[in-house]
Amino acid sequence: MSSFLCCLAIFVPRDFIVTDYHYILLSCCYIKDVVRQNTIHVKLKKSVKITIIVLSIFIALIAIAVGTFFLIISPHVNMLKLPNLDLSRLTSYDRTVTILDKDGQPIDSAFYDHNKIYVRLEDLPDYTPKAFVAIEDKRFYSHGGVDYKRIAGAAFSNIKSGSFREGASTITQQLIKNTHLSNEKTIKRKLSEMRLARQLEQVYDKDQILESYLNILYFGYGIHGLGTASRVMFNKPATELTVAQSAALASIINNPSRYSPYTNRENLDKRTKTVLKLMHEQHYLDDEQYENAINEQIEFCKNRRNQFINGLIKSACAEYKCSEKELFLRNPTFKTAYDPTVSEAARKAIDEMSDINGYIRVFVLDNLSGGIVCDETNTNKFIDMRRSPASAIKPFISYAPALENGYTPLTQIVDAPTDFDGYSPRNYKSIYRGYQSVRECLIRSSNIAAVTLLNDVGIPKAKSTAERFGIEFENGDNTLALALGGMEKGVTLAELANAYRTLANGGIFTPISYFDRGEQAYKKRAIRDDIAYLLTDMLRDCATTGTAKKLSGSGIIAAKTGTNGDENGNYDCYCIAYTPQNTIAIWFGAKPNSYIDNSITGAACCNIIKNLCDTGVIRTDFEFDMPNSVAYYEVDDKALRESHEVYLADPFLPKRYRRRELFSKKNLPIRKNIDYIDFFDRRYWFGNRA
Repeated sequence: MSSFLCCLAIFVPRDFIVTDYHYILLSCCYIKDVVRQNTIHVKLKKSVKITIIVLSIFIALIAIAVGTFFLIISPHVNMLKLPNLDLSRLTSYDRTVTILDKDGQPIDSAFYDHNKIYVRLEDLPDYTPKAFVAIEDKRFYSHGGVDYKRIAGAAFSNIKSGSFREGASTITQQLIKNTHLSNEKTIKRKLSEMRLARQLEQVYDKDQILESYLNILYFGYGIHGLGTASRVMFNKPATELTVAQSAALASIINNPSRYSPYTNRENLDKRTKTVLKLMHEQHYLDDEQYENAINEQIEFCKNRRNQFINGLIKSACAEYKCSEKELFLRNPTFKTAYDPTVSEAARKAIDEMSDINGYIRVFVLDNLSGGIVCDETNTNKFIDMRRSPASAIKPFISYAPALENGYTPLTQIVDAPTDFDGYSPRNYKSIYRGYQSVRECLIRSSNIAAVTLLNDVGIPKAKSTAERFGIEFENGDNTLALALGGMEKGVTLAELANAYRTLANGGIFTPISYFDRGEQAYKKRAIRDDIAYLLTDMLRDCATTGTAKKLSGSGIIAAKTGTNGDENGNYDCYCIAYTPQNTIAIWFGAKPNSYIDNSITGAACCNIIKNLCDTGVIRTDFEFDMPNSVAYYEVDDKALRESHEVYLADPFLPKRYRRRELFSKKNLPIRKNIDYIDFFDRRYWFGNRA
């Protein structure tokens, strides 16, 4: 500006310059302001244009993104080669396994994929599905599979909180995720979920979607589906759920661990109240229903899966050599020996054994058919592992082979500390009783006697006999520890139970099964009927005066206990009992890296059997059929006490020196005085011995 003034002074007179200098300066300043304003206006116009251009590009990009998004999730377009809808993956009546109990009645309902109890929406109380809608997807009946309003709200909340705590999946999306997709958290998976949800909404109506959804929900602890959750957690069909129970189940599915009724009850109660409040606000409950539900005390049953159904499905898949999916596609119906009365009593008996820090399993067989009547546990896992049978194996590895080799129930054995070429077993609590009969040794479960018998008959012979009862051995099972259950892998409870059932059936072995296979394809004699009955008779004494004496007074029943453990605690406890009609096997097992307290032994297992017998669900008023191959004989008790040898009583032996004992006619003791062999003896020994 100063340059401009200097130039102007050359052409203007001096006086003019002097007198009007301030005016000129003001004029110049005005000119300067005008120029500046014009420049700013030009710049403003330019920045507005840039802003408009940028905003237009941004809006265009958003429009392109939104358009692309809707194109990607369109049910009719597949730009990214996303998976398509597969209706066969959704819960359907067409994928069912129907299980009938002993009376031909369905067990709870039809069972379908993954052993869930199928529930139909039309059979449920109106408030039950509404509880899930209220908490999971309140606009379920108005959106088309994807709730865009909820997506926007969740996005705003997540941005505000700086996290991704709030989701926006609808019930339809959750159904798709659980039946079609993995759990990976990727944009592609989410887009697939939305696309398939929209596609499903065009094929299924809302009720079909909701019904399928309720049948695929996961409630933790291996519990799938509303029907199974209702049975396991409340011991009732889903059709009988109360409002509060429905709200509780709807609460669990958000996070089965955080809202577990077994480990986080306080969290569950708070969320249940939230669900009830939402149901009230969304007009699914009136004021009275809401107040009643809020005040209801919810009682959960102990966590348990249906062991019987799991066992049946696994068994059927093995039988038909197919996968579970293939099995369900066949829509089979299985007739079973399942007795709901026995199973319910078993569940109650298990619940009363709260002091057992481990697994409990109750396994009941029908002796005649080999059908499994009951298989109940206290855990959510299917348990059928191989474990040491402990002393429960003694009748098959020691006593049956010994009786086959000529021993009698009265044969004497020295029950004392013994070294068997470096192997020195000990009796329970190191109690030894000296000379004992085979019967007394079995009754008291003498370890020394069991090893003595095994050592005498030989391991190969003993294993051969036990295998005929269905007990399997490994190649390394070749030591005297077998007499006490020392095996590489052990046995299953089902194998052990069937071995005792073979005794109840007079020595005839047949397979057992969860379902009716029709006529038995396989039947064999494991041992002679005389030996089977002698063992049964001795085991009846075990149930009255021996290790299973807690069953005394419970009726006609034979039993044997077994305990496997060390000074730190016990691993396995058994009581296997049988009547003419049923075999009942009870097992308490330590969980991995754990023990059962040493105070809990096989004798404690008797409590459950006694409960079943005393309540009448197991009949104990029938006698075992005594075969013609056995009979009672009098023996010389004086000789038995003095020389520990078994002789039939001589005809003139005073009554005070006689005792009565059961013997096999094929293995009778001789008379002490050979001169007293009478006509009957000669006819037996020389005519009918074969």
